[in-house]
Parts: sequence; structure tokens; C-alpha cells
Amino acid sequence: VRGKVDEADIGMVRVDQPARITVATFKDRRFEGRVTQISPLGIEKDNVVSFEVKVSIDNASGELRANMSANAEIVLEEHKATLVVPEKAVIYDAQRAAWIELPQPGTPAGRERKQIKVGFSNGTRTEVVQGLTEGQKVILQ
Repeated sequence: VRGKVDEADIGMVRVDQPARITVATFKDRRFEGRVTQISPLGIEKDNVVSFEVKVSIDNASGELRANMSANAEIVLEEHKATLVVPEKAVIYDAQRAAWIELPQPGTPAGRERKQIKVGFSNGTRTEVVQGLTEGQKVILQ
């Protein structure tokens, strides 16, 4: 699988890092792979520099075909057994403190704002390391 990685992110990518590949044909499946090559030369297009990255996957069954459209997610860090919330649930104030709103029936606003400490985020989900417990419902913004 060949793909492009933005210059802002390429410094975190290394050969032999794990990657997860999805294709439209098999929407509910994820294929595991590894980064095998990172181009040393960036390509500029529309004022954005990106680098070609190749990911090899095991396709012993032959299900994947040449030139299929694919999405690859390179695993930079993996946090297991952590509490995560949708990024849309996290509110950041001017001091970059993170807050979350919890449903609070019976109050005038119907919600309570609570400060949390966040960890890793992949842009869609954010790790909560302090201030929230598993099972609590959050309000999306």
C-alpha cells in the first residue's frame, strides 16, 4: 500500500511501525501491516509537502487487489485499557485547560461542567487520564 504523510507528521513515522489498513470492499475488516519504506524526498503539491510511505501487508488469501483504494493508519503510539471520549465532547478554555460537560437533570442548565486531564488524542478520540470514570455519559459539543 502506498500513501502520503504530511511533513508535519513524517518525523514520527519509522520503518517497521505497525499500520492498519481498511478498504471499501471489506468495510468491517482491518488488515495489519508494517511500514516498509519512507521516501527521503518530499513532494510539494498546493503548498503542502508530503512524503510517500509504503506499507506491506499479509495478503496470503489474495483478497486485496492491485490499485484498490485503501486507508492506512500508522500506529505511532498505542494506549490500551484507557478511557476515551469523542474529541467533540472536550472543551478547551483560553488557558488550554480541558473540560467536559455531563448531563445533570434537575439543574437549570441540565448539565455540569467538569475539568478533566487529557492524554493522547488521535483527532477523533481523546484519552481522559483524570476527572472522569468509565460509564459516565458526556455531552457532545
